[in-house]
Amino acid sequence: MRRSWLIGVALLVAGCTSQTPGSPTQVADGGTSAAASTTSAGPSSGRPASIKSCSLLSASDVQVLGISTVGEEQESKSRSSCLWRVEKPVAGNSYSIDVSFYKERSLGELVSDHERTPVQVGEHKGVKVLGDMDSGCIIALEVTATSRVDVRAIGGDSAGLCGVAMAAAERVEARLP
Repeated sequence: MRRSWLIGVALLVAGCTSQTPGSPTQVADGGTSAAASTTSAGPSSGRPASIKSCSLLSASDVQVLGISTVGEEQESKSRSSCLWRVEKPVAGNSYSIDVSFYKERSLGELVSDHERTPVQVGEHKGVKVLGDMDSGCIIALEVTATSRVDVRAIGGDSAGLCGVAMAAAERVEARLP
């Protein structure tokens, strides 16, 4: 009996000695940083297991981008996404901004019938492409060789929304691992 109790205590103590790599960071506006919103799948995978898409835009980012709604997080087994709305005085000029993290979809797996334009956003390589069926403009950023984040501006004038998508992508990129 005493031996099994000692083994239990040894396992409990051993569990307390493990360390998680990384360091906490604080964002000036009180939001979360990428370090707080991502978790590692482990040293062998080299890719984040989870990124909360709504945490990729801070409160100040939302204000600068003119977003008028609270982001709505949606998760599935392979994707996390967050959708915001930008309301303009003329309804036809309003649009949405969607940020989606694809856990197991590379930059090369972005599907579109339109021409891809390579872009560099901060430290991340990416592509700019118009969405199919005039569904906006997408800036896709490589997180790892097997994962990406898509920043999409969705509205009436797809080509005209590429500036909005890029502005949002620049803010998202600052929080990516």
